[in-house]
Amino acid sequence: MFKSGRILLSAIAACFCIQIAATKSYKCSVINEAGFCFLENVVIDGVQSIQTLDLPRHPILLIKSGAIPNFSKEIYSHLPGVRLLHIYNNTVIRKMLIASSNLSEINVQRNGLLEFEVEPVENRDLKTLTIVHNAITTVPKNIRYLEGLEKLYLYNNSIEYVDLELFTNATQLKVLSLYDNRIKTLDSKQGLRFPALQTLSLSKNKLVYIPYFFEAFPVLNAISLRKNPWNCQWLESATAHINQKAIQIARKDATCRDRWVGDICCYKTVLDFLYYLRQEDARQDRNQLLQMAQQNQELKHLLERLSESVHKLEERGK
Repeated sequence: MFKSGRILLSAIAACFCIQIAATKSYKCSVINEAGFCFLENVVIDGVQSIQTLDLPRHPILLIKSGAIPNFSKEIYSHLPGVRLLHIYNNTVIRKMLIASSNLSEINVQRNGLLEFEVEPVENRDLKTLTIVHNAITTVPKNIRYLEGLEKLYLYNNSIEYVDLELFTNATQLKVLSLYDNRIKTLDSKQGLRFPALQTLSLSKNKLVYIPYFFEAFPVLNAISLRKNPWNCQWLESATAHINQKAIQIARKDATCRDRWVGDICCYKTVLDFLYYLRQEDARQDRNQLLQMAQQNQELKHLLERLSESVHKLEERGK
């Protein structure tokens, strides 16, 4: 009797636990005037959490607090009606996958995010990706699959290297914001162009120059350059190009320990000397070509005069 009673109680307890696990749903704590559905204390920390997850089918979700250590592909299946996903401040995330989905905007801010990856599937739905005030150090190569991107914000991170070729598939990219990182190198190559890029933000990095700057951004209308150790010779050429194209420089340097070019600070280095030598070699080569062209022209005139003289002598001999 007691044994059967224990079995019955165990069964009831098991059913009760299953029921609790199956009803892990989150509701909007508030919906503001902009249409954001605020979610609080969202915890997704394993397979079971994902399987029992029930999120509101609201077009704009803002997860305000909680912990999602690994934001994996499986979570996206619980966001069928969501178009804009914002994950802010007190929501801890360490790793995140940007998966192919119906989302048009993902905004991840101040989460302690260490790395993100992109699903290697063509994605034209995602228009805006914002991963800012986090701790990412690299830009994944698979970001090239985000072909529909129009705005990419990766500022306030710890990125040291960026290969611009990774963004060329996003032919409608209008805004690229990389300020306040540790970027030493913007890698590029001749012929690389960003036909739609209008805003380029590079302030507060460790950049010395931007490769192929004069040809890569044909419709650029705003750029930020402050707080970088720019090469002075390059900055002079870049500033002339910026002024000629009427590109707006957003925010100026406040102080400068070396040399000003306009309102931006630069630093004389060995690169300046090499740049000067290259310019001097180019000037000498140009002068030599002009001199050779002039000599060729003079030789041409001399041959023409000689030809006329020979022709006159032949006429007299007849």
